Amino acid sequence: MADPLPRPKLNIAGKFAHAFLHSKLTPLIILATTLFGLLAIALTPRTYNPDIVVPVVNITVERPGSNAKEMLNQVVRPLEALLGSLPGVDHTYGVAQDDVAVVTVRFLVGQDEERSLVKVYNQVNSNLNRIPPGTSPPLIQLLSLYDVPILTLTLSSATATPDALRGVALHVLEQLRNVPGVGKSWVQGAAARAVRVWLDPARLAGYGLSPAAIAAAIHATNVDLAAGSVVSDGREHPIRVGAALGDAADVGNVVVGVRAGRPIFLRDVATVTTAPAADDVRSFFTFGPAAAQAGRKAGVGEPAVTIALARQKGTNGVAVASAVLAKLQTIRREALPQGVTLTVTRNDGATADDAVNTLMEHLGISIAAVVAILLVFLGWREASVVALSIPLILFIVLGVGWVAGQTINRITLFALILSLGLLVDDSIVVIENIHRHLHHERQRNFSRLMVAAANEIGKPTIIATFTVILALIPMAFVTGMMGPFMRPIPFNAPIAMLASLFIAYTVVPYVAYRWLRRKALRVMAEAEAATLEERGEAP
Repeated sequence: MADPLPRPKLNIAGKFAHAFLHSKLTPLIILATTLFGLLAIALTPRTYNPDIVVPVVNITVERPGSNAKEMLNQVVRPLEALLGSLPGVDHTYGVAQDDVAVVTVRFLVGQDEERSLVKVYNQVNSNLNRIPPGTSPPLIQLLSLYDVPILTLTLSSATATPDALRGVALHVLEQLRNVPGVGKSWVQGAAARAVRVWLDPARLAGYGLSPAAIAAAIHATNVDLAAGSVVSDGREHPIRVGAALGDAADVGNVVVGVRAGRPIFLRDVATVTTAPAADDVRSFFTFGPAAAQAGRKAGVGEPAVTIALARQKGTNGVAVASAVLAKLQTIRREALPQGVTLTVTRNDGATADDAVNTLMEHLGISIAAVVAILLVFLGWREASVVALSIPLILFIVLGVGWVAGQTINRITLFALILSLGLLVDDSIVVIENIHRHLHHERQRNFSRLMVAAANEIGKPTIIATFTVILALIPMAFVTGMMGPFMRPIPFNAPIAMLASLFIAYTVVPYVAYRWLRRKALRVMAEAEAATLEERGEAP
């Protein structure tokens, strides 16, 4: 049974130590905190930097036949004035060129992406009546942080054509899109195949046709739409006009005019072929010196295409990249043709994981340094008590960050390293005061000693802790792009210090009572023997 507790009035620190010193709830707190922290480490997304939300929306407007100056005065400037009045907009800027204009709207840091997109969409669509005649409907696109690929895979070959590589890449991408967490994905480095029409000016002039008439004829022929329905025998049959053009032969058979009662086909006035949509899109992959060992030609570029994969919002970039690479092992064996090499050219998941692991390693070194100092000045039992409290505090911080939607990144870990010297202060002060009472106070009741030691330094420790917290909180109000980088520090450091206070006055006395009790009995016996010797009495 526990010894009776002291009668003097206890402050909040003494009350906590009193309540948890012999409570069966304390080991449950230790166990729950450990599980909470381990769960947070396993499930919290890992990224290299904090997720910085800066909504950017592009509005693309086409107006064939207008020069850059007309697009600037009639499209760009009115749109900038219209969108600049939206709440939350930080800046607008536009680019005008012949036939097309692009206006970019950048919102303030931290604005919700979906709401920002809706604001722009509503503002544009409610003013469509002000668009000049001949202007195509505006194309509104949101540019997001999650459009940046975390993984790029390059397919290269010395024998396959870029078009063939693109086909292989699309087949691989179709399978990788099924991996959980994969967001926006695309293939780049080779243009998509398209039907190309090369008009012959001499033939056009001979038939009295113009390029505009050719374009109108192709557009009118390439249709696939519903055309009503007919009723027959009491049944309604839908009618659909399915005249969509499929290949170069279909396009060549388009009737573009009539002469002397005979149709003029597009193939009569143009050369129609199937080829890449653009000739200026090319990419090559060059292997380094180490590739010579694998039979590749080092320093020689091979035609290549690249698959880019981004992650979905809220997912763990490290886990997504690992899952894609695991799926890739199967694809390498089953889907890659002979002579095609697949190389991982970018892996932000591995980069983030390495950065986080390095910082965790430094965090472990810092903890070991603190424990070593305590071993020298207080002893291994006291040092072990503090060593137990440090991971418990970090588990609480990581768990709260996980619940709050934070990621584990280099900034959050830097905040933990920064606060490490602060979060161990409370536990060190408590265990040092227990050590002092144990060796210098003639206290026979060990339970009373533990509570008295915690109670004695309670008020100054609490005041010092909250003073540091108040000094860190203003960092949370930093605005602009630096805000998301600075915010983990005023979020994690105060939580770490509050957790340190709680652990110092609940777990530390509980563990110290059990780990130091044998030492306390020995010290008390030695003190009693010394007292008897001073009195000249035999022990």
